[in-house]
This record gives sequence, C-alpha cells and structure tokens, in this order.
Amino acid sequence: MGNRDMVIRSATKSDFDALYKLGAETPEFRVSRSGAWMDPDEFMSAIENPSGTFLLAESEGGAAGFIYANRQDPERGPKTKAACLVYLVVRPEHRKQKIGQQLWDACLGDLKKHIVTYVYGWANAESDGSMVGFLKKNGFSEGHKYAWMDKEI
Repeated sequence: MGNRDMVIRSATKSDFDALYKLGAETPEFRVSRSGAWMDPDEFMSAIENPSGTFLLAESEGGAAGFIYANRQDPERGPKTKAACLVYLVVRPEHRKQKIGQQLWDACLGDLKKHIVTYVYGWANAESDGSMVGFLKKNGFSEGHKYAWMDKEI
C-alpha cells in the first residue's frame, strides 16, 4: 500500500479528537503505568502552541500519524536554539511506508526555518526499539537511560 494520497499539514484544533485518540492508542506514549496518557488540555495546548511544530499526516481523510516538536526551551542559552521532539507516531497499519520519515523531514524543515540548531527527544526503551532505531538513523546519538517515576498526590 503506497501513500500517494498522503498529505502532511499543520494540525489544527479541529484535528484534536482524532490525534488525541491516536496518541491514547499508542502504548509507547504511556510513560506512567498508573495514569492516563496525557491531560486533554495539555495536548490541545501543544496543538495551539505558537512555539511548536505540530504536523499531521493525513491519508484518505484520516490521521495516519503526527509529529510535535516544541521550539521553546528556556533552559538553553541564546546561542543554542533548541527544540524537543515530543511526539512522533504513525498508526500501525500505516507503518513501514516512510510516513514517519516524511513527518520528520517536514518537521525538520520547519525547525530550520525557525533557526533551531539543536533537537533532542526521548524514546521508550521498553518498546520494540523502532523509535530508537529511527532516531539513530536520523543522526541522533543515544544518551543516558532514565527511569520515569511518578506518583499521583
């Protein structure tokens, strides 16, 4: 199955339901074993973030995947304009069609337009390794491994 009819475009508020559902259905996104995937308001704020690049891959009228990078990193100095690759997901039935790569390439193009000089991100080390492999293939170096710890209070 090819992806000829796939379009990559900026996500909008009207895409929220489809994108949030896709994120909730993606086990690799769950950092907490006890909580929900993400607060809906937090996810909507990512879509609306003027300092973010949030792109949607759309195929046959539906969300095939999305990518989000936040260009706002107040902890870095002025010489290093950094972005955090927060999400990259492709719906399982659309994987192995280079949609993730097309999303990354489009995102990288937008980051460069905003003069971003450094990109970092996380990959779930307990998954099948495909995201770690994807990031390495795109020039990311593997850093330290951390354990996510959380507690609802």
